[in-house]
Amino acid sequence: MNEYKEITEQVQSQYRTSSDNVRSSFSRDPEAALAHYRNLVDFLVGLAPPDADSRRLKVLDAGCGTGWSTYALYKKGYDVIGVDLNVDSFEPKTSEGLSFAAGSVLGIPFRNDRFDLVFSYQCIEHVPNPEKALQEMIRVCKPGGIVGVIGPNLVTPFVPFSYMIRPSSWKTIPLRRVDSTPRHPYGNTWLENIGSIFYKSYQLSQKLLTPGPKFTMRIPDNRPPFHADNDACYLCNPVDLIRYFKRLGFEVLRTGRPGRPPLSYLLAGGTWVAFRKPTKDPEHKGT
Repeated sequence: MNEYKEITEQVQSQYRTSSDNVRSSFSRDPEAALAHYRNLVDFLVGLAPPDADSRRLKVLDAGCGTGWSTYALYKKGYDVIGVDLNVDSFEPKTSEGLSFAAGSVLGIPFRNDRFDLVFSYQCIEHVPNPEKALQEMIRVCKPGGIVGVIGPNLVTPFVPFSYMIRPSSWKTIPLRRVDSTPRHPYGNTWLENIGSIFYKSYQLSQKLLTPGPKFTMRIPDNRPPFHADNDACYLCNPVDLIRYFKRLGFEVLRTGRPGRPPLSYLLAGGTWVAFRKPTKDPEHKGT
């Protein structure tokens, strides 16, 4: 437990002070940023069109990185604020309807019930206390507003299986682990990937058999450069999030990417979920 706390604090410190290899940079190419975040924008627009009620919806981008996801939503017509640990990482220029603030998703620096839409993108898996982060996102969301979480799905056997059967991976997967080999949640060597197929199947089955959410944590790899979720603290997955929000009385709006078959989110490589906050806060039932 002490090792986990120490390493996660080191990882959070890296996010607070660095941008290299941690956040996507588009400082010289805003159009590339818009293309990069197109799927995210389309997902959020499908939940809450920017011209709803003939007013600019107020949106919080929690864990916005360099701020280009915030910028992409601003260009779509939202009034957006991006929050991130490193104030020096923000790249887009602020303007009316687009601003940034220093802060953690574990302690969002805004009053209760301020935003129509609160979302995190590729963030919650890097948070050492995901339940606290969700509580903060819920707190600043207006009654009747929407909370969305988008990230990887780190509890599915399909990801290591699909990676191993791709011919392009056959020459890149190492045969054995050495000191410089990263520690990805799905493994890096052939043997680790094979083991991950069975272990992730077990983890997924356990989640499905457990009535409530079960936030599974891991010791991250804090050795830079960070990439591909080696530094993930939480094994992000849609099952936890769906059960957490349903227990709080939220309406489930999305369990996966639009247009995909029902229950495909269990095996998909990504987490795309969204929920509507009750108009009256229900009693918190915990986990």
